[in-house]
Amino acid sequence: MNPDITARLEQMQQEELELVWNTFNSETALQLGLHLTQEAKHRSQAVTIEISLKGHRLFLHAMEGTHPDNENWIRRKNNVVNHFGSSSWHTALRLRNENKTLEKNYDLPDSDYVLAGGAFPLILQEEGQVGTITISGLPDEEDHDLVTTGIRSFLKK
Repeated sequence: MNPDITARLEQMQQEELELVWNTFNSETALQLGLHLTQEAKHRSQAVTIEISLKGHRLFLHAMEGTHPDNENWIRRKNNVVNHFGSSSWHTALRLRNENKTLEKNYDLPDSDYVLAGGAFPLILQEEGQVGTITISGLPDEEDHDLVTTGIRSFLKK
């Protein structure tokens, strides 16, 4: 196993333990969505942002310069998070490192699942994973970095 990948996988597992919410509701989703939008603008990045809680989409914003396809990427990334219980980038790196594919090893069709970064589990302290916080529009690692950096800075407020 590649030591760089191993260290990165451990780091992402740690993110999933740290980026946990005490409470989360539609107002939180709105404020977080606006925070992520501002962070993307600050970086001069155009992304689509989606936040769902218990199957209910609470926030969706497509910035100028994004494409309708970004919503399909979000859906497929969210399916990965909901199936594996970890961020889509964490799952992508882990499966690539293990030489596994979604289709061959898990019977999950590419039309509904994608190994791409940007979807992060919405984890409540008392309940576990209850939704997703997802960004699409950038390369894998940049989508992942924007969502995790944005969640971390929002939680510190």
